[in-house]
Amino acid sequence: MKKQVSQTISVCSFYLRNINHISRFLPRQTKERVVNAIITSRLDYCNALLYGTSAVNIARLQRIHNTATMLIMRSPRSDSGTLLLRELHWQPIVCRVDFKLLVFTYKAMHNDAPVYLCELVCPYQPTRTLRSANNNKLEVKRTRTKAGDCSFAVAVASLWNNLPTDIKTCDNLTSFKHIFVVLLISVIRHEHYILFY
Repeated sequence: MKKQVSQTISVCSFYLRNINHISRFLPRQTKERVVNAIITSRLDYCNALLYGTSAVNIARLQRIHNTATMLIMRSPRSDSGTLLLRELHWQPIVCRVDFKLLVFTYKAMHNDAPVYLCELVCPYQPTRTLRSANNNKLEVKRTRTKAGDCSFAVAVASLWNNLPTDIKTCDNLTSFKHIFVVLLISVIRHEHYILFY
């Protein structure tokens, strides 16, 4: 993914420089809309493929995301990217990747996704009666390679099984997204998501 990440960063940097030239003439709300339309949409495009990529790639994308927040907030480079993201209610890149995969999983489990994705999501069925049988878990397939661990079937099963039960049993996609974001805000300080400066 190094080439893809480099190309995304190059394009985003170009547009950020152009937006920066006119940013002092724009109110904050307009800047936020422009950045969302031009920069964030590019960072989110096919970002589910970034699951399992190197921390270096994620950190590079996160720096672009932080630069976009600093441009909107007109803050100096010394300010914390974490605080700025919180103020804008934006999620770090790692969270955005996990969120997209989990939305795909929810849709696949409720037959609201393409057939090829629904076939990759297998509910967990223990060989004997266990309490965990009713926890709405997915079967995690065993792999021998890192690339296998990053495959859709394995990645979504691992992420899904780590979710609390009340999120997994949501009635609709809107409530699933809402509860997930609320949970994410509460755990955003967790070390796993602190990949930015």
